[in-house]
Amino acid sequence: MALEVVQNDNGEGAKWVCDSSLDHKGRLPLRSFTGTWKASFFIIAIELSERLSYFSMAANLISYLTKVMHQDLTTAAKNVNCWSGVTTSMPLLGAFIADAYAGRYLMIMVSSSVYIAVHTITTHVRFRGVN
Repeated sequence: MALEVVQNDNGEGAKWVCDSSLDHKGRLPLRSFTGTWKASFFIIAIELSERLSYFSMAANLISYLTKVMHQDLTTAAKNVNCWSGVTTSMPLLGAFIADAYAGRYLMIMVSSSVYIAVHTITTHVRFRGVN
């Protein structure tokens, strides 16, 4: 990452990130206030919760489809394979949209908001017994 010393109005030098990065308002970011572990903790927490949700759902999905939804084993296995394929390929679509149109920060915030909303709704429905 290239750093450049830029003179402020009062003559003091400040280190700005000069690798074509922009902050959420479209300005050049000041290196001392961007990135570091502030953003990393958020992304690590989201990824950890996503992985735990994925593997716990994958482990129980066949049982749910066969016992609760009364599907036969071959149909349930086919549905789980389709679900696994879609969840594996969706990051490619999200990456394309983020790179081509939305930007990575907006895409991370939108996908994290959708993720939290869906998990809040499904957890509420699951614990309240609403079908």
